[in-house]
Amino acid sequence: MTERPLRWLFFYDCIYPESVGGVEHRNYELARELGRLGHEVILSGWANGPGEPHPNVRVVPVARASRRYVARGRRSSIEALTLASQVRRIPLDGIDIVETANIPYLHLPLLARRCRRRRIPLLVTWHEHWGRYWRKHRPPGRFSPGMWRFYALCEHWSARFGTRAVAVSRLTADRVSKVRSQAVDVVPNGIPFERIRALAAESDANAPPLVYAGRLIPEKQIDLLLDATARLAATGTGRGLATERGALLRIIGGGPAENDIRAHIEREKLAGVVDFAGRLPENEDVWRAVAGAHLAVQPSAREGFGLFPLEAMAAGVPVVHCKSPNSAVSELVRDDREGWAVDPHAGELASLLERLLDAPAAVAAASRAAVERAAGYDWRQVAARVIEAGNDLVRRERS
Repeated sequence: MTERPLRWLFFYDCIYPESVGGVEHRNYELARELGRLGHEVILSGWANGPGEPHPNVRVVPVARASRRYVARGRRSSIEALTLASQVRRIPLDGIDIVETANIPYLHLPLLARRCRRRRIPLLVTWHEHWGRYWRKHRPPGRFSPGMWRFYALCEHWSARFGTRAVAVSRLTADRVSKVRSQAVDVVPNGIPFERIRALAAESDANAPPLVYAGRLIPEKQIDLLLDATARLAATGTGRGLATERGALLRIIGGGPAENDIRAHIEREKLAGVVDFAGRLPENEDVWRAVAGAHLAVQPSAREGFGLFPLEAMAAGVPVVHCKSPNSAVSELVRDDREGWAVDPHAGELASLLERLLDAPAAVAAASRAAVERAAGYDWRQVAARVIEAGNDLVRRERS
């Protein structure tokens, strides 16, 4: 597969497990697999200290971990600038290739310049491209009405940096390719498929039939899911399952919207049908809990990939998700095959969930299809594509 083992450096502000977001989780798992294959990997960014989480993998901090997000879970401009200022401290001696995420943008021109001077190829992985969606995601504060244009400009400008760009979904790849005026390949996120399958066998058969797992931020539209659950609880199907299972829905995760979600549950008197599990200690705990459900529900309005749906599929749990032009979940979950898509309305979501919970044969068929599809996203397969991209870039640089 490889001409020789490469020396990789992954640069990002957050490093797993000190932070548990999608990008740092991808870096951690990719590093594990690359190290297993004999490559040397450095994870560089904000961390409390150096470490060796896997064979052939080292954590080399450029600064101590700090508070990364402002209100509602967003990075601040100050933190983006701080990360950019740390680019000069990245240990590039002996490195064959550098990989970084597109976010938080401001580090890209400085990192591209350092790599260009060292003749080290820079691979930029794009996890999302928002464009005009920035108008909805603008930061809080007195200047926020016009600030979305500044952030959209930063995103557009930064898309031009890097020796090569890849994206985790076709949705993002198409958007970035328009800016770069060149094709952008898809290298998706992955999952430890066999580990999830093994843990699925340990699941609780009496768990709530519906599950959501992920970061609790407004874009995930958990309020919509709670309203749909309330409607479902008023049906005969919902009442029966709530009595049998102790709850209809289990919510797993934490984040800036957690207090609002708890208040919603209390206000609407949903404590009897919603089990708020909060953040679980380990990924293995999440996978085991997800595997006990009949259906995974992802109501999010914005998903650059869809890691929770993919993990649920690997556990044999079909996925119901809400349609959105800013969500790539439909690339993973094909409608009426591994799951079902529905308009983002509480009534329609509740009706679909009721119908599916009364159709075990359809859910079982989707479960089998989901496992089969998820197997194609194992980290070993994803790592092979990353290595192929890395070898190609190194060959071109040395030719």
